[in-house]
Amino acid sequence: MLLPAFASTFAALSALASLSTASPLAARNNDNATTVEPSANANVTAPPLPELKWLYTAMVDCPADLLPNVTSPAGRRKGIPIVGGNVTMADGSFWTIRDLGADWGTVDPRTGIFTADTRYNAYNDEGDDLYMQTMGPGQAGGGLHLRATLETGSSKYYWLNHVIAFGTLQSLPFDDRNLSTKVIHMYNFADDRNASTIHLLD
Repeated sequence: MLLPAFASTFAALSALASLSTASPLAARNNDNATTVEPSANANVTAPPLPELKWLYTAMVDCPADLLPNVTSPAGRRKGIPIVGGNVTMADGSFWTIRDLGADWGTVDPRTGIFTADTRYNAYNDEGDDLYMQTMGPGQAGGGLHLRATLETGSSKYYWLNHVIAFGTLQSLPFDDRNLSTKVIHMYNFADDRNASTIHLLD
């Protein structure tokens, strides 16, 4: 037997449902309704892989983590200084990495996977300056996969602001300077903007 309060509520809901079903608007909507069945396109196949090209190789010198026990909402935070190194571009130019950067990456507390979050700076003999930011997670086979943001005001290398750069990182053992060199190979899409397809307006 239904409780009085529940019975009255049930009756009211039933009445509303019957009015909705009986209304001309509801009937018209029901008549016009169509059922869309999901369908798979059997003709879809994997597209060809995009063409890539080598962008640069960086040799980044880092001492040990300075923040071994720092935790945050993002995970266990690291503070790995970037104290030097060099960058060799695909055009043969050589850049020196300043003692002015760090990796502020985190370790995911649920997986133990480290994700890099670096910011550092390099310059060449022509006086051009290059800001570099990379991010990416560690991989099961060792090393990291990275994506990079590059920033420069150099007219010659302004096209670097518009490339999609990504690559790999492998860490070398600590040497007698107590530094571990990170070997970073970066690539970009072959049809990215380049020096011949960027035209400055000033």
